[in-house]
Amino acid sequence: MPIESGDYILLVVEGRREKRFLVRVKQGESFHTHKGYINFDDIIGKEFGSVTKTNTGARVLLLRPTTYDVMEKLSRATQIIYPKDAGFMIIKAGIMPGAKVLEAGTGSGSMTIALSRAVGPEGKVYSYEKDERFYEVAKRNIERFSLGNVELRLKDIKEGVDEKDLDAAFLDLPEPWDVTEIVKKAIKPGSPVIVFVPSFEQVKKTVVQMRKTGFGLVEVNEILIRGIESDEERTRPSTRMIGHTGFIISGRRLLEQE
Repeated sequence: MPIESGDYILLVVEGRREKRFLVRVKQGESFHTHKGYINFDDIIGKEFGSVTKTNTGARVLLLRPTTYDVMEKLSRATQIIYPKDAGFMIIKAGIMPGAKVLEAGTGSGSMTIALSRAVGPEGKVYSYEKDERFYEVAKRNIERFSLGNVELRLKDIKEGVDEKDLDAAFLDLPEPWDVTEIVKKAIKPGSPVIVFVPSFEQVKKTVVQMRKTGFGLVEVNEILIRGIESDEERTRPSTRMIGHTGFIISGRRLLEQE
């Protein structure tokens, strides 16, 4: 499909210091980079994957943004869940198109966007955020990408969840151990809960409380990513990497013993 006015596009300005920009194409306007500008009228009608140049001659790749790109470039008011963690969390929970999931701790909406794309138009994401500042940022991000399958709620999950029989729950909260009973009542038996926390202390409290509450197969993982630099002269690990961002706790809701 050709690029149209209104589309989001990832502009990759090549060079020794490659830079990436997530922008919305608007007819009659232009976008300025550190290596000159491009007129949107010049790229409307081109195919995604095309190459253009700025007014100074710098090469620019015109790419369709992936979920990874959107999460990386998202407007944020809080620390976000990184794509490396979100991908593992979604697969660990077995999220498929049509799933209905709970999220608590929307933040800026990074994980919300990943979940929205994972469940698809037939699915639903019910996301709870108690802080009005974060709620407003998330709301703008959700509207920015027209996520019609997300219901965002300005509410503390400790006050209860309106939905029942959900397929999974995702928690990004300071004290997730306080809401395990509430989450348990909201999801189907056998369904997963995935918790993201940054510290060992939080891990211990959450794991202990999950087991007490009636969750089984409780596991803890950490995801690290190290990039590799490669060119004609050498290939070696990058000197920079995304190291510790958080721990991922997973468990399954068990049926009560008779």
